[in-house]
Amino acid sequence: MNSVKHFNVLIIGAGPAGVGAAVALTKRGIKSIAIIERSDKIGGIPSFYKKKKGGVRTFVRWSRGGIPVFGEDYAQWLEKQLIKTKVQIELQSQVLNIDAKKKILTLVSPEEGEVNYSADAIVMACGSREETPAERGWIAGSRPVRVFYTKQLLRLLDGNHLLPMNNPLIIGSDVIGYAAAAKLKAAGASEAVIVDNCSRPKCSFFERLYFRIWSNPDYQGLSAKSIEVTGIKTASGVNLNGKNIPCDGIVICGELIPNSELALNGDIKVELHSRKPVVAKDYQLSEPGWFAAGNILGGFHGAEWCYFNGQRVARAVANYLS
Repeated sequence: MNSVKHFNVLIIGAGPAGVGAAVALTKRGIKSIAIIERSDKIGGIPSFYKKKKGGVRTFVRWSRGGIPVFGEDYAQWLEKQLIKTKVQIELQSQVLNIDAKKKILTLVSPEEGEVNYSADAIVMACGSREETPAERGWIAGSRPVRVFYTKQLLRLLDGNHLLPMNNPLIIGSDVIGYAAAAKLKAAGASEAVIVDNCSRPKCSFFERLYFRIWSNPDYQGLSAKSIEVTGIKTASGVNLNGKNIPCDGIVICGELIPNSELALNGDIKVELHSRKPVVAKDYQLSEPGWFAAGNILGGFHGAEWCYFNGQRVARAVANYLS
């Protein structure tokens, strides 16, 4: 085994929850901390929502009076908070394996290659991802070209300044779906159609009212038990309750599921249906010294909630270490 670098605390994920935990642990006098992030930047999901003229502000700073901001601005604020600390930041570093009992992470990075880190306590702030059609269980049909997840759409719209569709259809009616519809409309697409397997949108009335600044998508739920994606090579629409709704691109949004694969690989207990880690008192996982923070805990929470949840988890970690 390679030599092991030891820290007081290791944090997996440099999104809002991970940064919140790192900042709070520093304030509590914990000096040896490393934060591990597989992306090349700090900020997690907010960093994908770029700031641009006429763009959609999708993140709410409740701690600043409920002001909507661009995700990129929020990610830059997180980075400033982290840089003020002496936390070791490991970007473009992918955790390959964990030894839960020994609290050892095996990770790989461009600079160091494969390396082993250990800690007295480890915080999993790995976030969540959108469920696949198979995991949702009510989306049938093939997977042709021009079917995207939200993160892929953001890379095209904001990262590469490309509009991948003119007549979009969005599967999923929570706030992520309505935010995607607003971003597509602001980028020059036609008004989106949103479909879901419920009669009313999951996005709240006030959230939908906010996004009407940019768009007013056509909701086509109609209590659909299932929908079928149509198109052989390229997505051409969906079949909903026997009705064909045409489009030239589909975005699968929302319905988040925790990124708990690392926990499963390390034999940390996970609820197999929900994929949520089994959490005991003070955010502790089934192995002593392991903690969870942010959206890996399950459900959908905004960036501010995750940041302050990270700070609450830091308090539990500090108590554990003492």
